[in-house]
Amino acid sequence: MQVPQQLFGPDPNKINILPRGAYRAMGFCMFAALRPLATVFLALSPALLTPAFAGQEFLREAAETNVNQRYLIESVSVAGVQVSEAKIPSGLRQSLRALVGARCDMAVLDELASQLRRELHLRAATEKLTKGSQPDRIRVNFDVVAKERQFEVSVPKFLYHSSQGWTGEVDATTRARGNSLRMGIVSNGDDLTERFTGYSARYENSQLSAGRLRLAVGLEDFHQQWNQSTRSAVTPDSGLDLYRSRRNLAPEASFSITKNLSVSGGLSLQTTESENRLIGNRASNAITAGARWVGRGLDFRYTLRAGLRSLGSDYGYSRHGISARYAAKSGRQTLSEEFQAGTAAGDAPLFERFILGSSSTLRGWNRYAVDPLGGTKMAHNSLTWGYQIGEGTVETFYDSGSLWTSGSSLPDRKTKIRHSVGAGFRQGIFLLTVAFPVVEGRVTPVFMAGMNY
Repeated sequence: MQVPQQLFGPDPNKINILPRGAYRAMGFCMFAALRPLATVFLALSPALLTPAFAGQEFLREAAETNVNQRYLIESVSVAGVQVSEAKIPSGLRQSLRALVGARCDMAVLDELASQLRRELHLRAATEKLTKGSQPDRIRVNFDVVAKERQFEVSVPKFLYHSSQGWTGEVDATTRARGNSLRMGIVSNGDDLTERFTGYSARYENSQLSAGRLRLAVGLEDFHQQWNQSTRSAVTPDSGLDLYRSRRNLAPEASFSITKNLSVSGGLSLQTTESENRLIGNRASNAITAGARWVGRGLDFRYTLRAGLRSLGSDYGYSRHGISARYAAKSGRQTLSEEFQAGTAAGDAPLFERFILGSSSTLRGWNRYAVDPLGGTKMAHNSLTWGYQIGEGTVETFYDSGSLWTSGSSLPDRKTKIRHSVGAGFRQGIFLLTVAFPVVEGRVTPVFMAGMNY
């Protein structure tokens, strides 16, 4: 191996007389001599370099913070909902409201995002800044991602009606990877002509086609209790059958065509056990379809149920229903109007007939006084005005509606179009309502209280 002359001086003869291993030995000695210094340098290098990089990061964050502090916060929202309307704890709401009109401080926003995540048990909460209405103003929105609850128990409905008694439902739901299974027990004396008590189960898969397609199947098993006025109204000529139990198997598919429009379709395979032993069990097998459009304050729905003898149904009928609800808000005031209408033709069972006089229609009326058998045609309108006070809303309403049976013309308006007025207080799902139905010129107060989604 030739050793470069410049490494050892001008006289190469001094190198040639060295043994072959002299170069290696000298290199090893140099490394051994420098090794302590290298070790010290490597040990100190993180401490020497970290302040430099940390200083640069600090300067960058400080510069960003200083730039943002030039802007005034114009508005604050959570998941696109203004703080005054968001369902968050009152203390957190006050902290977020205090941001409006203040200078933008990223450290404060980060802390409030962390507080949102902790108190609402979210998977994530991040702040996003957008331009305001003026060059020196910005809007702050906290984007939130909720945790998927693996198991929860809910009470979607728990109401007391002073003239019709209790209605309650308790559900338990478990979820895993887009699949959910809900089991519930119910005693409902509010939605149908009969009071039905029993259990329900529903399986749903919502992960198909990027979440746009949902497949579900429901199972219900109920026992019926009939009001005495209904029993008296059912005659051999009415063609109606009182049943002691009802079972339903309902597969369904729904698809979101756009962000605002969704459609659904399925089957309802029901079996009723008649109280008359000569009749026995009867099938009510129907196809179901629906469409819903939501946007710009409007929620419009259409439903169809058609009993087909080709499906083995003992009933042949069609039932159409529509509802349209429009809501507007200005400051603390809200105004909403909801219209419902429906018609049923053919030989429809009692659970397919329409009623008025519940916790949401002709509030305060007893539905058995309106019609103990329900009707095959219905029209109803509800106008509600609300004013927000603190966390709750004070409401006043005016309901009007009519219920009649196919084969007869629309009844005389003076006697058959019914009215009710009332007021109440709502906070979240909790409500307290006092309704005054106008019955033959008399006004008798009716109270309703409980929870209702």
